[in-house]
This record gives sequence, C-alpha cells and structure tokens, in this order.
Amino acid sequence: MSPAQAFSTLAAPLAAQVAQRAGTLAASADPEHLHKLRVALRRLRSLWWAYDPLIDRRQAKLQQCEFKALADSVGQTRDWDILKHLLADDTLMPGAFAALVERIEPLRADALLRSRATIAVANVDATLQQQIASVLQQLDAASFDEPLASFAANRIAAAQKALQKRLKRVLAGPAPKYDALHDVRIAGKKLRYLQEFFAPLIDSGSEVGVVQLTRLQDELGTLNDIVTSEALLLAHAGRLGEHAAAQAAMTSLKCSRDDSRQRVDTLLRAMSGMLVNEYPGIGIN
Repeated sequence: MSPAQAFSTLAAPLAAQVAQRAGTLAASADPEHLHKLRVALRRLRSLWWAYDPLIDRRQAKLQQCEFKALADSVGQTRDWDILKHLLADDTLMPGAFAALVERIEPLRADALLRSRATIAVANVDATLQQQIASVLQQLDAASFDEPLASFAANRIAAAQKALQKRLKRVLAGPAPKYDALHDVRIAGKKLRYLQEFFAPLIDSGSEVGVVQLTRLQDELGTLNDIVTSEALLLAHAGRLGEHAAAQAAMTSLKCSRDDSRQRVDTLLRAMSGMLVNEYPGIGIN
C-alpha cells in the first residue's frame, strides 16, 4: 500500500464519522454525540500531523488548526455537560447542587446553539472532502521511496520523542504543574492514535507499559475535567446565582481536584522506573 492509499484508507472513515456526527448535532443535544465528534476531530488532527513531512507543512498546520477550532467549539458545550455530571454525581453532597444544575441548563443551551452555528458555517463534509483531496494530490505527486511500514515507525517514534520530552519535564520535579501534566495527556493521546492508525504495520508486542500509561491518561483526563469545570463555574458565577451553592460546588471541586492530583502524582512516581525503561533517554533527576 502506498502512503496515499494508506492516508485515504485512514482519512475516509474519520471524515465520514465527523460529517455524520456534525449532521446529528443539528438535531440532537445528546452529550455523547458531542464527545464522539470531538474525538473524531482530534484523531483527524493527529492523522494530519502524521503525514506532515510528506505534504505542504503550512497548509497542514492550517488544517490542523481548523480541526482544533471545530473541536474547541464543540468543547464549549461539552464542558457544561462535564460540569453538570460532576455536580450531579457529587458523593460528598448528593443532591445539594440540583438547583445549580438547573441554572446551568440555559447556559449549556446557549453554548449548544453556538456550537451548532460554528459547525454549520464550517460545512465540514464538503470542507473535509476538499482537504483530503488536496493531501492525496500532494502525496500522488511526491516521490516516496520509504516503505510505508518504515514511515509509520518513524512517525510513531517522533510521537514517542514528543511524549518523552513532556514526561521528562513532569518527572524532573516533586510537584509538576498542571500545564505540564496536560501536555503529557495530549502527547499520550497523539501517540495512541498513531499506534491505532498503523497497528497492522507495527509490532504491538514490543509496547511495554501501555496499560499503565492508559491508566495515567484516564486519571489526567479526570483531572482536566475538574480543572475545566472549576474555571467554567468561576467564570459564570454571576450568571448562575445560587451563590451559596456555587461556593459549595467550588469547594467540592477543589477537593476532587486535590484527590485527583494526588492520584496522578502517585501514579507518576510509581511509574517513573517503567517509563524510563519504555522510553530510554527520559533521564529523571
């Protein structure tokens, strides 16, 4: 299979999924559709990054930014869903935030309207087809002697190197900052997506610690949800009313963040030796 054929094989179903989810978004407010649309857009962004060395880098970067902007627009609604979920499932104060959750609904509805408008204006189905055609034209016109398996291995290695850099930054000190932890999560996702894209071409048996790394990414995702919810609640406190409930919710989220951060830190320290073995060159000081 040529690089162009591989790209078409990978991009076509992702583009179809984005188009289908975008169409569903116009008629449905289901949070699951929002989540899956964001994931599909993230995977497309990673695929374009994988092929970055073979195509016009400036154009590829612009297209990746477009995918991110669309995902962010959907994320504005998704963030409200996460906040509602965290408040509704609060174990320390069950039922205490019911009125606050009700006040969130109109803000979530406004965000959904904006998300729908952004997606509608983007005309994602036609736009994606044009972008895929442009990449395929560039790939067909390029001379490419490297075997596809070698290309895939090199791009996975590049994603691993990016993850190494972020892991080194996190593991270098006793208390990694949230931004550094978030960078690890994003880099880990990119590496996982590339491994999934090129799974038939790589030796999955050589991957050490994938289960542990996935567990860490899940914990980092939980931490990200809490931090994002705190920021959202703080930014819109004046519009939500329910001052006492909002303050209690902030306190509850802070407790959850502290607990999540502790779990992440514990996992990082416990995994430090394994990560060095899996990714030589991290060098923990």
